[in-house]
Amino acid sequence: MKRFWHITTIGLVLSLFLVACAAPATTAPTAVPPTAAPAATSAPAATSAASTPTLKIAMLTSGPVTDEGWNQLAYTGLMALKTQGYTVANTENVAQADQASDIESYINQGFNVIVGHGFEYADALTAAAAKHPNDYFIQIGGVATAANLKSYVFKPGEGGYVSGVLAAKMSKSGKFGFVGAEKIPTIEADELSFEQAIKTALPSASIVQGYSNDFSDINTAHEAALAQISAGVDVILANGDNANVGAINAVKEKGPSVLVIGWTLDQSHLAPNNVMMSIVQRVDVLLEQAIADIQSGSFKGGNVTVGFQQGISDISPFGPMVPADVQTAVKQAVADLKAGKVSLPPIPAS
Repeated sequence: MKRFWHITTIGLVLSLFLVACAAPATTAPTAVPPTAAPAATSAPAATSAASTPTLKIAMLTSGPVTDEGWNQLAYTGLMALKTQGYTVANTENVAQADQASDIESYINQGFNVIVGHGFEYADALTAAAAKHPNDYFIQIGGVATAANLKSYVFKPGEGGYVSGVLAAKMSKSGKFGFVGAEKIPTIEADELSFEQAIKTALPSASIVQGYSNDFSDINTAHEAALAQISAGVDVILANGDNANVGAINAVKEKGPSVLVIGWTLDQSHLAPNNVMMSIVQRVDVLLEQAIADIQSGSFKGGNVTVGFQQGISDISPFGPMVPADVQTAVKQAVADLKAGKVSLPPIPAS
């Protein structure tokens, strides 16, 4: 999630944006670090194809693979591929200025599948794909086009809408908070759809938004959430990758009277008495599916939009504080999105 938006891209593909993650830093390509990651989840297993070369997969992330969200779940997918027998490597905390050189370094080491995890990798991946037409490139969370480059983006607004349905039914104060990372169109789209769902149910509701301005700034997100709680907010949607840890911790400090909704990964373990649900984005499954397509010879470059309808967006199990009737309403909201019955707000311009 990240960082530099191009008007030309938004004009060409109005519906394609991501929620992607990360804080810039610098790290040279290294072998996969021994970082704990969530348990691998099911995805189509790769099948052998005699015409397909042995795949060596390298992934670049703009933030840490322990961020409790976007990058951590992608790392889970990479580790699942390792257990299938693939050679894998990753570099975390990649600065945008280092993307091209890190990609080239991996290719020089014999890696023939390069994954740029975030929309900010579009330019570097597009250039590398043109330079290396016999290699494969994958972007999760972005818009890029080349015959050997597949780019996935989550449909903006869907997660915010479902979260708003839940929030409206669980708040006692009628005051709601949104703590985001950077104010980019994809995150703003979820903020707007969150507000839409709440206002539909509670026209007089008050909604306060705050941004950490960095996907890894835990402290700023923590302070933003505390300020909202002090203003009477009792339900917060946190959409900020590693920054979510700060927002959720702030809610946890105030006890079970304040509730929160997590993002990308099931974050209930951070505050079991406060996290009602998380919007889950199965980037691990996307990665495994893309590799399976390469292995089977069915890989095609281009842009792909994913969401609830494709089973790539999902909701986590509900916390114990969510009544059965509210769970039913949230599940119905998901079903309505899948059926195309919900008109979401327009995606904001950058």
